[in-house]
Amino acid sequence: MSAAEDRLIEQALAVLRRNDVAGYTKPSGRLYPHQWNWDSAFIAMGLAHVDWPRAVREVESLLAGRWTNGMIPHIRYNPTVKDYAPGPEWWPGVPVAETGEITSGISQPPVLPSAVLEVGRLQTDEDARHRWWAQTFAPLRESLLYFTRERTRPGSPLIIVVHPWESGADNSPRWDFVTGRGFRPTRPYRRVDTTVVDPAVRPTARDYDLYMYLVELIAAHRYDLAAYLPKTPFAVYDALFNAVWYRAARDLNRIAGALGRPPAIGDEALAAFRHAYHATLWDEQAGMFRDYDVHAGRQLAVDTVAGLMAIYGGLVDASQAARMTAEYRDRCRTCIRFPSVPPGQPGFDPMKYWRGPVWVSINWMLLRGLQSLGLAAEAAEVRAQTLELVGTKGFYEYFHAYSGDGLGGDDFSWSAALTIDLIRRPAG
Repeated sequence: MSAAEDRLIEQALAVLRRNDVAGYTKPSGRLYPHQWNWDSAFIAMGLAHVDWPRAVREVESLLAGRWTNGMIPHIRYNPTVKDYAPGPEWWPGVPVAETGEITSGISQPPVLPSAVLEVGRLQTDEDARHRWWAQTFAPLRESLLYFTRERTRPGSPLIIVVHPWESGADNSPRWDFVTGRGFRPTRPYRRVDTTVVDPAVRPTARDYDLYMYLVELIAAHRYDLAAYLPKTPFAVYDALFNAVWYRAARDLNRIAGALGRPPAIGDEALAAFRHAYHATLWDEQAGMFRDYDVHAGRQLAVDTVAGLMAIYGGLVDASQAARMTAEYRDRCRTCIRFPSVPPGQPGFDPMKYWRGPVWVSINWMLLRGLQSLGLAAEAAEVRAQTLELVGTKGFYEYFHAYSGDGLGGDDFSWSAALTIDLIRRPAG
């Protein structure tokens, strides 16, 4: 490592220490004070390079919030935090497995099984690694099987995402098909995010009206998809979420193999999932995968970086991955790589959350996918650009698509943690 990389690791560690809260890491100091699902998965991978027991605690604290049906919610609330909205009062009666846990009622892209694989690999003591994998295997398997049992419908193994928050890309133009239809909750709500950061870079009031309407709907039907699916305007096969699930299933099967156990998800089920993903979501003219509106029975004609996540998931070969990446890069040649939305796409905004800015997590997923397909030069290029971005601008939540200026929350934990992983585990 270079001296500059050593300094960057120290700076990243300082961010993670500042955001440490008794067993979990806040995504950002004031903006996100609770524990978020995929944030903690990414954070654990960075922590494992420098403090393996602390990475283990990050994972185990997240698993403590799991439900009786196996779901790992998108937020595990810290009961000592009072000034956050919307809070757990919007999610009554959540069926947590451990008494006293307080959570939201939806999930997030299931990065955690893949994170546990990578964290385990960084433990040099094979016995300790296998003991930890054995402890986490069953809850991780149930977290994936939850989606196959309760978030699919006859005719497709693809997973239905039920809230923009669940997609991880809250205000993406992909969801504009429903945002503008005027849905609003029955009771007032307040926001804290726009008092912490510039409202111009956050979702709009119209976005939040939809979010809170859906929260009410889901909670009123006791979190049962069969009950609220006929009534909800938002039910999609999300290209990013489903790609993450597929990679998580394969990575958990790798853990099962190391432990001498049967696979968590069988080969036949994985093959059916892969076929459905291509048959349902691929758009040849766009040169990428697109999300699918379950109610309308059609693809959403909106192109975003989510359409490249099949590369991370291992759902395409090297040739298709190279084509997809090159075409997206050409559409975004005026931007820093990789903007969450290409400039020519209606709804693009270079500074507004998931409508255009660059995210360290997305770049990390792309380069790890490229790396696993043997596209080492392409992966190394994305790695270098990402490290240059955080090295010059700081560990922000996201970055302006043109200038690279930091936006959203500062001292952002997954940006810091993934920087550590990129330095310690090069992509070349």
